[in-house]
Amino acid sequence: MTVYKNIGEFIDFVNISNDKFSLFEWKPPSSMRRFDLDLNIVKENPTSDIFFHKDKGNMKIVYIRKHGLIYTVGASPRVQYQLLEALLEYVDLKFNEMYDVDVILSYGDFSPGLFNEFNQRMEDIIKNFADLDLIKRIHVECKVCNTVLPLFVKKTVIENAESHPVPIVYIHKGHAILCFIDRNFHHRGVELVNITG
Repeated sequence: MTVYKNIGEFIDFVNISNDKFSLFEWKPPSSMRRFDLDLNIVKENPTSDIFFHKDKGNMKIVYIRKHGLIYTVGASPRVQYQLLEALLEYVDLKFNEMYDVDVILSYGDFSPGLFNEFNQRMEDIIKNFADLDLIKRIHVECKVCNTVLPLFVKKTVIENAESHPVPIVYIHKGHAILCFIDRNFHHRGVELVNITG
């Protein structure tokens, strides 16, 4: 699938911030857009270690608070949420390998330019995303559409699950299906589900 192989073409921004300011932001080289309002919205949620999704119509936003930081990505609506979550998990891992953020922030007086070096790492992550082995592509049948759909699932969702099969909701074309994925990344059933919210 083109979106998975060339995810960089569909990403509007990746931001790493705390509640006060941005530490790092990546955007495509040609982008002049700003995402300050979107970042202010994600800072309002104090819950940690849970992914949140926002659908703005022309952009999907995924964010998580982790290790005292907020990781946010905005992308085309064509990109499945699980791909964006996998990207942020990997960015968090690599950012914390490269920087001792707690020590840096403890000084209080520093320049966010300190994190500019991460830009090359971010470029590499996006360029090689399909080769990082972070997700599994599973084919599931949608009886409403009468077609087989590609479902991208983060490997960590299945590997870290307390029980199997793991239920995953796939919303598409105005309806949703509930897919049950076993520990071997095979689907064990698909059901049409009602949507509210």
